[in-house]
Amino acid sequence: MKIFMKRGGIVLIGGVAIVSVVFAAVVQGTEAKLQKGSRIGFVDVGGLTVAEAQKKVRLWWETAKVQPLTLTVEDKSLKKTYKASELGIAVDDVASVAQVPVEGLVGQVLGSDEVHKYPVKTKAIEFDLKGLKAAVTDTYGKPTPAKVTYVGGQIVKQPEVPTYTVDEDALPAETLRAVMDDQVVAVPIKQETKKIPDDALDQITEVVSEFSTNFSADNRPRANNIKLASSKLNGVILLPGEKVGFNETVGKRTIEGGYKEAGVYINGRHDTGVGGGICQVSTTLYNASLFANLKIVERTNHSLPVPYVPLGRDATVNYGAQNLVIQNSMDTPIVVCSEYQPGRLTFRILGKKVPGQEVKITQGKISYRDGGTRREYDPTLPAGTTKVIHSGDDKFVQSFRTVFVNGVKVSSEKLGDSFYGGGGTIILYGPKAKTPPPSNPTPPAVVGTTGH
Repeated sequence: MKIFMKRGGIVLIGGVAIVSVVFAAVVQGTEAKLQKGSRIGFVDVGGLTVAEAQKKVRLWWETAKVQPLTLTVEDKSLKKTYKASELGIAVDDVASVAQVPVEGLVGQVLGSDEVHKYPVKTKAIEFDLKGLKAAVTDTYGKPTPAKVTYVGGQIVKQPEVPTYTVDEDALPAETLRAVMDDQVVAVPIKQETKKIPDDALDQITEVVSEFSTNFSADNRPRANNIKLASSKLNGVILLPGEKVGFNETVGKRTIEGGYKEAGVYINGRHDTGVGGGICQVSTTLYNASLFANLKIVERTNHSLPVPYVPLGRDATVNYGAQNLVIQNSMDTPIVVCSEYQPGRLTFRILGKKVPGQEVKITQGKISYRDGGTRREYDPTLPAGTTKVIHSGDDKFVQSFRTVFVNGVKVSSEKLGDSFYGGGGTIILYGPKAKTPPPSNPTPPAVVGTTGH
């Protein structure tokens, strides 16, 4: 038998056993090494200790992370280059090395020369994408909502331009790929879901209902308020089940917002206030919604009758108090469209008609009652004289909506009770007049300031 001596052990050739080199390694306290032939990305870590491998990966990253990367959006290269560290990633040397198996010295000595490849692991770091997001916006354009208008008897539709932004979840992987490959980052883009899908717009095909009221164009403050308020409602799109609130959409009526002082009703009396006239806007919209058979969620009548619609068909609004809320109770989307002309306001509900549907609005018998008499002292009147400044009776009416399809009644509903405090009779009396007789009791009027 031949015996060959090797450093660290004895190998018996022709015998039945091998005296392992492990004995010498253990005696010498040698640390275990990573699997032979292992590679993390471009870094060869086979035969290194865990600590040595982690350090080698970190050193590679220090060079790789500062290399300029070209970014492209829709195949267009951005003017600015970025570094990997500016795109939110850093190497995770611990996780990268942890993938590689550890071998004893037997494996290191007797293992094959096969290459074992492992991916580079990264971790997220804080980064600022404002510039990159701005570049994406420049490429795709700013988001714009869907728009539907009624012009010259035609429905004009403009689809929504959705928000396009950087897909921050996919960016790290694409950045690492570019670092390991061609240094070009194809920026991953995420498109936000459209609020109004294109197929929803396709269902808006005709005028479902329309209603108009007239006003004096010579009353310029009031006409201004009507035009301004109605413009804010023009083009409102409601998907099935969605609601529109008049006050929330039109906003607070202020001088700064462009509104003028005009006639209003205050506690059952004529007065002036900022935004006078916008109740004609809410009333016109209310009637168009009635004839479209939309659900009326909230509506309040005026404290006094208005001249532009029958009793029971008005809808007063007062910011922070009375509101008009309409819900799209149809199965398809609708659009609220307003059209202002000097002396005439029209609201249309656009959408898709129910075939053969007809809506009728009726009112019950109008009930009247004495509004009472109220006397008020006026020191400017001549002594012992009186002056009647207002007279009127209270009115009560019920309104109903009946829906027919192909001439057959399919539903009927009570729209609500409308009470109008006529304000009673108001008599002013001057100084030193005889003690006035007791006034008749006057029912409480609807309180609040409401444009009319």
